[in-house]
Amino acid sequence: MAVSMLSPTTTRIATLALRVLTAILLFASLIILLTNTQQFQGPTLHFYDRVGYSYAAVGIFLGVAYSIYQTVCAVIRIKKGSEGNVVFDFYAEKVVSNVLVTAAVAGFVTTGQLVDDVVRQQGPSKFPLIERFVSLSNSSSGIVLVGCIFSSMLSVLSSCALARDDD
Repeated sequence: MAVSMLSPTTTRIATLALRVLTAILLFASLIILLTNTQQFQGPTLHFYDRVGYSYAAVGIFLGVAYSIYQTVCAVIRIKKGSEGNVVFDFYAEKVVSNVLVTAAVAGFVTTGQLVDDVVRQQGPSKFPLIERFVSLSNSSSGIVLVGCIFSSMLSVLSSCALARDDD
């Protein structure tokens, strides 16, 4: 017999709050990434010019969609007082956390490669021309990483719900 430290109602409310925070953070990160452009010696630099940023955008979009879906489900569960499909939540939280962490890493790595390419091809004096683009890209990836931490916290809470459901 497993004993949970949190009551089911407290767990549901904490889950709802974390889901809302995660959705807000991921949405903000997606907006930053999608609107990040920079004029650099001729053509404009966009997020979709690099595959890593495109992967990050898709990963963030999936995280936002899942967070919104689960937020709606959490509200319904609070209203009905039920746990819902705890096995699905348990595994889905793990998958979404992995997608978000790989999206954040893809953003950081792509930014590093972009800086290396500019410095190697144009020289270190050209870095200030893309500094704003790099800063916004790193900010977006950092926000995704915070969203991933919240998603991991949700994964722990879903583990508690899974343990309660076994009783």
